[in-house]
Amino acid sequence: MSCWRRTTVLRIPALYLGFAYLREWNQFLREHDEQLGWDPGWFGPALCENGPEWYPGLDDFLHDPDRRLDARDPGHPEYLPGPFLDYHLEEILPLPPDENSYHENDIARQLTREEKEKYLPLFRDFFPRITLADMDHVHYCRYEWYDGAEAAYLY
Repeated sequence: MSCWRRTTVLRIPALYLGFAYLREWNQFLREHDEQLGWDPGWFGPALCENGPEWYPGLDDFLHDPDRRLDARDPGHPEYLPGPFLDYHLEEILPLPPDENSYHENDIARQLTREEKEKYLPLFRDFFPRITLADMDHVHYCRYEWYDGAEAAYLY
């Protein structure tokens, strides 16, 4: 049965982990399948890969293995289409009705310097070459979503 939930993650685009093409990302996911999950304390592919409806062709982009991950929509160059890797911090399921803001309290922000230093070892365990400077691309994302539908895009 589906219900509302609140998910809190640390999110980084695959592009900033050294993946240039979608096929490389998909190969990484296949090779590390047993090390990935969506529970707190695990890395996993982001559950919210769909972008805003104003991003035409995003679905095609996410399924074209030869597409470069740094490709942007010329009309919205500020939008990075992903895919993303999440480190799951917290999951509240089911989300009590009195805590549900129906997306009004969704958050996407950059990490503070202290958070970057705190979480760098977690990312280094999975990606040994990641640096503190690379952590500039990791964002804190907290979002509410109905698990019978895809979670909204946040970065």
